[in-house]
Amino acid sequence: MRKLVDVSSYNGVVSWEKAKTYGCQGAILKIIRKDLNRDKKFNENYAACNENEIAWGVYNYSYATTATKAKSDMELVCDILDKIDKTHFEYGVWFDIEDKVQASLNKTKIAEIINAAQQVVEKRGYLFGVYTGMSYYNEHIDRKLVKCNNWWIARYYNSNKRMQIATAPDQEKKPDAANIAWQYTSSGRFPKVISTGNSGNFDLNVVYKEPTSKKVEETKKTPAKTKTVYYPKYRGKSSSIVDALKSLKINSSKKTGRKLQL
Repeated sequence: MRKLVDVSSYNGVVSWEKAKTYGCQGAILKIIRKDLNRDKKFNENYAACNENEIAWGVYNYSYATTATKAKSDMELVCDILDKIDKTHFEYGVWFDIEDKVQASLNKTKIAEIINAAQQVVEKRGYLFGVYTGMSYYNEHIDRKLVKCNNWWIARYYNSNKRMQIATAPDQEKKPDAANIAWQYTSSGRFPKVISTGNSGNFDLNVVYKEPTSKKVEETKKTPAKTKTVYYPKYRGKSSSIVDALKSLKINSSKKTGRKLQL
């Protein structure tokens, strides 16, 4: 079981060296914003994690309301990852679905969005997981429709009370669906303040096992059924194939016609 933080520009400048010293064993970094530009601290954060040998992954807070939008957003995420130093990239790509824009959709549509995102990410060669809150999961996710096996679930059982990173969360409060990771507080603290944003607070998580890969195959269209067309026998006297074809009318009955051999 490892202790991780998830971080965005909201956390400001993070001293990753101190984070590691105080027990941080990994990080999930916000990679893009709503406007699809990189999170303002992403470049700085992933480079510092590599420098300090901290395992990291990325998450995209999604606003997608269609499978097409989810695909295009995750293609962008993968484009960014393809071009950067991934020396300590270990925790894959997480699809954060919790916004109110998706809450208005039915479970089938939400499943289509998640499956589309997974299809892109795994096709590009990266591990894929889903992050959401426990109540959102219970209300909007149908696991029979969603293909993903990796779930990172948020449940804050300690209200807004601050929790030190060294303090183990109460495992009896862990959501059953959180098979990979559990985000147990948004008021996590280190022994000393190590960041310039969010009043020094961090989201704290425990990771129970490594994410696994499960390929989502593209939906294949069923080939259209072919139909043999039969033509009536030509009974004219002309030797011209043009004249023969002009005189023919399509007849699908095998009893009155035969295949036209040219």
